[in-house]
Amino acid sequence: MFKIKRKVEKPKRTVLYNIVEDYSEFDAPGNVTVCAMTEQEDLPIHAKILSESYDVPLETMIMLLTTGGTYVYPDIGGILTRGLFACRIDPTREGIKYTWTLDVVQFAEAEYMVRSRALSLVEAAWEVLGKALPGELQAKLQQKNLGLDYRTLDRAVAKGGDIKYIDFRKDWSPHFKRLCIMPDGRLVETGGIQEFAQLHGIP
Repeated sequence: MFKIKRKVEKPKRTVLYNIVEDYSEFDAPGNVTVCAMTEQEDLPIHAKILSESYDVPLETMIMLLTTGGTYVYPDIGGILTRGLFACRIDPTREGIKYTWTLDVVQFAEAEYMVRSRALSLVEAAWEVLGKALPGELQAKLQQKNLGLDYRTLDRAVAKGGDIKYIDFRKDWSPHFKRLCIMPDGRLVETGGIQEFAQLHGIP
């Protein structure tokens, strides 16, 4: 008697991005890695990864990815090390979603724009980000699907259709340095809060 072996289905591997363009060699603060996805967003996974990457509470990240908005980082012991995390859902491009971060200097610029031009913080942050990006990338963002020729893309990528979201990531850049504002107002450059603590003997 023969037993019919059932094919064991392996769990589908989660893919967060299927288009990646590296601009990390560009001058700061525009040194980003463009990470985009043409398939439908897996919101729980996307939120979990970004929450862990950017130290934003998971519930807050889910809300941001659902409705758009900003998360302003609190100071740590009087030291402001990060500006904000933002998510913008573009109403003119079938809801394409963008996420990015601003450093403390960019955050200050965005806050000034909010006061002087009556913009929302997320729209001001979007303008600040746009000005900092490389000219080539700025031009691509004006085009549908970053101006990509879908005839030349991998079939698995192209069949997903239009780009659903773009994350402008800096945590993957080897050149990323964080600007920290000290309690006395001094601006100090560091690779992160851990390096900052080591340099200045903060436990």
